[in-house]
Amino acid sequence: MAKRLSVFAGTGDLVPHAVEAALKAGYKVQVLALTPRTDLAGVKVINADLGNPLGLIWNLKIFRTSHVVLAGGITLTDGQREGLAKFANNNSYSPSGAPSQALGDAALTGLATVLKKMTGADLVGVHEIAPDLLAEKGLLAGPALTDDQSRSAAFALRMAREIGRLDIGQAVVVVGEHVISAEDISGTDGLLARVGGYHVRGLAGGGDAPLVLAKAVKPQQPLFADLPAIGPDTVTNAKAAGVSIVVVEAGKSIVIERERLIAAAERENISVVGMTIDG
Repeated sequence: MAKRLSVFAGTGDLVPHAVEAALKAGYKVQVLALTPRTDLAGVKVINADLGNPLGLIWNLKIFRTSHVVLAGGITLTDGQREGLAKFANNNSYSPSGAPSQALGDAALTGLATVLKKMTGADLVGVHEIAPDLLAEKGLLAGPALTDDQSRSAAFALRMAREIGRLDIGQAVVVVGEHVISAEDISGTDGLLARVGGYHVRGLAGGGDAPLVLAKAVKPQQPLFADLPAIGPDTVTNAKAAGVSIVVVEAGKSIVIERERLIAAAERENISVVGMTIDG
């Protein structure tokens, strides 16, 4: 039986890379676009609504989907998040009126079980479709780190994991061993914009210790859902924010448009490294 992949597509450059990799791997592909896309030639694109889970299930079944992947940035309204959590939790509610399952990203793991039960499809990670996109351990681009910088980067990565433990976001910016700001609903772009404002006002990045951006998976996060990702725009935005080191969790983070990222890192003198949480 041919492998048939349905891609839930959000924003960003990861989507066309995932589609291209799937086609090369022999998948039949359809895209369920959660935001308008005009850059996906050669595949069927359907406008999808997260507020209508049963409609999504119908699209998966009609296509005879064998695998589902989530790619790109996906922003959920509170109503959509509640609807999906309720759907994944068999329509049950707690006495307080809130879904009995938490509404954070990690809590939506139950969707995988529902999808499997209702469509027979397996929810897989982008890295399983395109393993070459995973960040490896070591220097990825830009100048090598000093020992002090490596310690700062390792601390930043641990703090990113701790923020993830609260199911808030996947990224932090630190200086030395002090957390400057953490990712929230505005994403990494919003985080860097805030830090850039602090930098301009002299509140961050004025000393010898570098500003470090770190991204790590949440401890409770399934690896099919929203792996941390960086690309050339991350490097450019980091430079504008006064950040000189970008560190991601090796083996669990996606590098988009690697050649352009390397060129941007060299141009902006930004170090990009992959580390594991334990070293």
